[in-house]
Amino acid sequence: AILESLFNIFIGKCTVVMAQENGMRKKPNILVTGTPGTGKTTMSTALAEATQLNHIKIGDLVREKNLHDGWDDELHCYILNEDLVCDELEDVMEEGGNIVDHHGCDFFPERWFDCVVVLQTDTSILHDRLSKRGYLDSKLSNNVECEIFQVLLEEAKESYAEDKVVSLKSDTIEDIDRNIATLTDWVRNWTVPV
Repeated sequence: AILESLFNIFIGKCTVVMAQENGMRKKPNILVTGTPGTGKTTMSTALAEATQLNHIKIGDLVREKNLHDGWDDELHCYILNEDLVCDELEDVMEEGGNIVDHHGCDFFPERWFDCVVVLQTDTSILHDRLSKRGYLDSKLSNNVECEIFQVLLEEAKESYAEDKVVSLKSDTIEDIDRNIATLTDWVRNWTVPV
């Protein structure tokens, strides 16, 4: 009952935001964020398939389009150039119909998104997932600490209107399936206000 209430609140919140703020887009844009290992790509890929929205994985885009300032040897990742990423995405985001998948969210323009979904995972499950990926101890610890302190949820709440942000549990396949079903329903019910 509590979970059902949360989903109803989520759908209601996003519907209000959509009706108030949507401009010319014919399809919604959704940002899926969360600590690495919370299931962003798994959920975004399945959601894109279910809704026929375009899945944009920022990490892949950065590598493919060279939207970075080099490699960070300590963190073992590219140094994202936020301006280049935003310039690259501007037109496609204005058109709508996108699911953006990235672990950070504070540099994207607020106007781009109709909903911001923060996936959260139990830290012991997250630790296991990141260990299986081969994360080094320091990177693994940093990401688990981010989840403990809900860094990405706070970042989302500080960067976007509160009524656009929703946190969804992502511990199990059942959680992911439920999240996909909920978001698919929301996308299907999304309409351009008159």
